Amino acid sequence: MGFRFRKSVKIAPGIKFNLNKSGGSLSLGGRGVTVNISSKGVRSTYSIPGTGISYVTQTSSSSGKSTRSTSSYASNRSSYRELLRQQKEKEKQRLLQEAEECFDQFEEKINSLENILKNREKQPFDWERLITPRGEYKFEIYESSCFTEPEKTFSKESLRQEIRNKNSRFYIIYFMLGLGFILLFQSFWASLVVLVLAAVSYFFERNRLDELCNQSLQARLQEENNKFNRTKQRAYKDYMAKIELEKAEYENTEIERKQIWDIEEQCRERLRNAINLQDPEPLAELLEIELSNEHLPIPLVFDIEFMNISLVSIFMELPELDVVPEEKMNLTKTGKLSTRRMAQKDRFKLYSDICIGLTLRLIYETLRVIHSVNTVEFHGLTEQVNAATGHSENITSLYIRISRQDFEQLNLDSLDPTSAFASLNGKFACSKKGELLPLKAL
Repeated sequence: MGFRFRKSVKIAPGIKFNLNKSGGSLSLGGRGVTVNISSKGVRSTYSIPGTGISYVTQTSSSSGKSTRSTSSYASNRSSYRELLRQQKEKEKQRLLQEAEECFDQFEEKINSLENILKNREKQPFDWERLITPRGEYKFEIYESSCFTEPEKTFSKESLRQEIRNKNSRFYIIYFMLGLGFILLFQSFWASLVVLVLAAVSYFFERNRLDELCNQSLQARLQEENNKFNRTKQRAYKDYMAKIELEKAEYENTEIERKQIWDIEEQCRERLRNAINLQDPEPLAELLEIELSNEHLPIPLVFDIEFMNISLVSIFMELPELDVVPEEKMNLTKTGKLSTRRMAQKDRFKLYSDICIGLTLRLIYETLRVIHSVNTVEFHGLTEQVNAATGHSENITSLYIRISRQDFEQLNLDSLDPTSAFASLNGKFACSKKGELLPLKAL
């Protein structure tokens, strides 16, 4: 048990000053309502005298608020730190994902450049399917859709009910019935008379509505049928107009298809006769189409010239050194993207493989598509400014002449393009800086 000290001093009616060990306080009010103000806060007491019932409210002091605010600040700071950590983690994951995507794109580009020759079409060219006659074009007959009649939105029973609802006077009967039940509590005989009148009125009203329905129903039904027939005629007229338009468009499409069919048949006939007539023009058109459809990582600019059906010359613009990236990308152990300058030797080797890979790829496609070709002469061109004239002109920096027999001996899936090109007596003039030079002699 500890000592307690409390002393109250009355300052004025309803105002007291209290002293104790923890300090002083001020009490305001009297019986029923008392407000105590101290360092701990404000305490209000509301009571009903003589009942023992009271209600107390407590408002904390500034020190208590400070304690709670400090606790709240610490909690908010912890939440803020957690939020920052989560944001940093998300940003880290995003950067790692971007690094992986960039590396994958780089690897895909390098692989496509390195494997130009390996990614060729390996299936034999279906020459028979291309030259086999297909006969006359067969027109397809236009088949129109069926006409759908609009649905009827009325019936005999619905019209009968509509007439009865529009001309009904049953509300008078309902009023008389209600009045009869009200009078039932006042006078039995008066309510009986009213109810009898209501029953008689109901009988006459029902007969009147039946006669009215019999008189008006037929005319109303005829009116609705006429409306429906007019709607049906408009719908059929719109349907026929639509059918005529679709039929005209279909016939025009069929005419265009026949024209394309006839042009293709003419091309087929020219290809069939090209070998017998020694006509290289159809072969050049076919080869140009096939080479243009090649899926390559570098756009092709080329020209074809047939000397005869067994000898073809191909002129292609060689790509610049810029097609090979200057920097090489790698992923570190932590998943970050690392870039460093590609070795000059590796970059020039890849550039040489690209130029020669394109050359061998086009030669392969030429021999695959045109069976009559036995020799291919390939010219790799680049544009340079002539120092003597100051004008741009095409120079030959790559050249090879190869026969079908020599080319078919190559294993295109495992050879090194640059080494194979040199063994075939191909010529490629390129400086150590990657600049294309003119060949001294072909």
